[in-house]
Amino acid sequence: MKNALKAATVVAAIATAMPIASGTANALESVKIIHGNPVMITAVFELYVPLALGWWKDDGYDVQVVYSQGSAAAVQSIIGGSGTIGMMNTTPWLAADAKGLTDIRMLATMRNTSWRILTMADKGITKAADLRGKTVGLAVAGSGGAMYLNSMLASHDINPQREVRQAVIGLGAQSYEALKSGAVDASLTFMSEIANFKALGNNASYFYDDQWMQFPDYGLVATNDTLKAKPELVEALARGIAKAQVFAEANPECVAKIYRKNYGANRTTTLEQDTEIEKSNVEEANLAFDRAGGELRAKVSVEGLDKLQAFLLENKLIPQTIDPKKLVPDDQAFFRRINNFDHAAVIAQAKACSGF
Repeated sequence: MKNALKAATVVAAIATAMPIASGTANALESVKIIHGNPVMITAVFELYVPLALGWWKDDGYDVQVVYSQGSAAAVQSIIGGSGTIGMMNTTPWLAADAKGLTDIRMLATMRNTSWRILTMADKGITKAADLRGKTVGLAVAGSGGAMYLNSMLASHDINPQREVRQAVIGLGAQSYEALKSGAVDASLTFMSEIANFKALGNNASYFYDDQWMQFPDYGLVATNDTLKAKPELVEALARGIAKAQVFAEANPECVAKIYRKNYGANRTTTLEQDTEIEKSNVEEANLAFDRAGGELRAKVSVEGLDKLQAFLLENKLIPQTIDPKKLVPDDQAFFRRINNFDHAAVIAQAKACSGF
C-alpha cells in the first residue's frame, strides 16, 4: 500500500511538472542572428559565451545562429528578408544604408578595425614607410582590407600599385608559411590570425594606422523596424554582448574552455595557446571599449562611425555619408540600459567556470 501510494505521488508530481516545463519552452521566442562568418570562430566570444551560458534563454529568447559566407552575404540576407538581426563587419551594412537599400543600426560594438600589418620580428619592418619595395600578402584577391593598406601607403607617399607588390597568400597555415619562408615580407591580416600565429610560437610583430582604431568595425546590428517593434529583444541581445566582455576579461581561460568544448573538436592548439588567443581578443574588445569612452561596455561610438564613413567615402566605397546618429539606436540611453546587469555576478560566474 505504501509503495502504491509512493508511486501515485511520483506520477502526480510528474504530471504536475509537465505542463510547467512545456509552458516554459513555449515561452521562449525564437530569434535568428545572421552571422557574418561560415563557422563559429574564436574571435566572436560575445556570441558563443551567451549561448553557452544560457543568458539569452534566461531572458526568454531561443537564439539560433545562421551562418553566412562573409558579412556582405549577411547583409544581403537582411535585405532579402531572411532575418533582421545580424553580427557582422560594419562596412557592408554602412554601404547598404548609404545606398538606401536598408536602415540598419549598430546595437553593440565588439571590435574596432582589426586589420594589422604582420611581419616577422627580424625583418625590421615596423612602419608603413618600411613597406616601400616590399611584398605584402593578402588573404584573397580583391580583399576588402586592401583599401586600408592602400590608404595607409598613400598617406606616406607610397604608390600602392607601383611601389608595393601585393600577393594572395590565403589564411591560416598557408599564410603563415608564406611569411616565415620569406615569400612575402609582411601580410595584411586580422588580430585573431596574429594571435594564433604568435600562440604557435612565432616571433612576430605588427603595426597599423592609428586612424583605423577609431572605426567600430564589428558588432551586433538590427533593422530600425526591429529596434522599434522589439526593443526588449534587441536590448537583451546587446546586453549579452556587454556581459560577455566583462566575463571574458575576468577569465579568458574559461572562454577558451567554452570554445574548445562546444566548437573545438578539431583544434590542434593547446588550452594554453587558446587562452593566449582569447587574451588577445579581450584586448581588442577593450580597445573598442576605451575608444567609445571607457564607461559602457559594447557602446557604439557615433563619432567613430562618422570617421569610418569619411574613410569609406574617400576610398569610394560609399556614394555619400549619412547622419551618423541614424546609424545607432535613436535613444542613446540604450547603451546604459544594456549595461544594467550585476557585473560582480558575471565576474564570479567567469571565475567559477562551472561546467567547462
